[in-house]
Amino acid sequence: MQGKRQNQWILLAFIAASILLPQLTRARFTQHILIMVVLYAVLGEAWNIMGGYVGLVSIGQAAFFGLGSYISSFLFVEYGINPWIGFAAAGVITAIFGILVGLPVSRLRGRYFAIGTIALGQMMKVVFENWQRVGAATGLMLPLTKEGIINFQFHTVKLPYYYICLAMLFAVIAFMRYMERSRLGYYFKAIRENEDVASALGVNRTVYKLIAIGISAGITGMCGSFLAQYSLYVEPEYMFNHTISVTIALIAVFGGTGNIAGPILGSIILVPVSELTRAWLGSSGTGIDLMIYGAFIVLICVYQPEGLMGIVQSVKDGALARRERSGVHG
Repeated sequence: MQGKRQNQWILLAFIAASILLPQLTRARFTQHILIMVVLYAVLGEAWNIMGGYVGLVSIGQAAFFGLGSYISSFLFVEYGINPWIGFAAAGVITAIFGILVGLPVSRLRGRYFAIGTIALGQMMKVVFENWQRVGAATGLMLPLTKEGIINFQFHTVKLPYYYICLAMLFAVIAFMRYMERSRLGYYFKAIRENEDVASALGVNRTVYKLIAIGISAGITGMCGSFLAQYSLYVEPEYMFNHTISVTIALIAVFGGTGNIAGPILGSIILVPVSELTRAWLGSSGTGIDLMIYGAFIVLICVYQPEGLMGIVQSVKDGALARRERSGVHG
């Protein structure tokens, strides 16, 4: 009971801090880092649904991310459709696309599934680089409109983007808390532990894998749509870049998979490292952030395979053990 109350206080403190802390700074670069931290936390949670709860390790999330960014951008540029409608359409269409491509890919296991997702990401990049209807390699430039929440554009301040992204994160956290306590979450974990046994017990592994892929793809597509509105420009080289896929996976693994807090913790640590490294070193530091990521991952794999949340859990277990010993001696 005490542990549950403590977790509730930690959750409330996190919510209060995430809402109030951005108000303490007016530096645009600091606000940009905060936006990227929250955005990649959402992306990490989307990956976590597949990789952490179902065991489908994807290294091709950029396929969904880029597709989502192009859906909303194309609808806005070509037909003048409101970006919020494009944002919702990006989520729905990317989810459907994820399910469709998941039909053959979900039959793969382990490293073969990961290789299949890498191939998907690269294939999407090549398709959009040569698709003249959507600007090919040049991409699409989104037109400037009147600033405001209705048009999903803010030219003088960045904080509204932060709070929109924060609302996305809270919505994803709420869904995952529900998922963990529902039949869906139990089936996901059963497939992760041993899909043959889960299938023998009556779990339709193909259906639930496709559900996980669809949910993950839909959330990732909406994140791509958000970044398109934030940057007002999309191009295949950036939106389908393999680095995005790798970064998403590393953030989730570094923080700890199979739980809600892990990707958030991973994003809080790794994203500022990446952004500050690029800012300090400029073009001469290209790839340095990924080298730092790699060093962190190696250390985590060697000393704590369960990620940062494994360290947190070890500290909590140690504190509980000391409390129990002191109670016995008292």
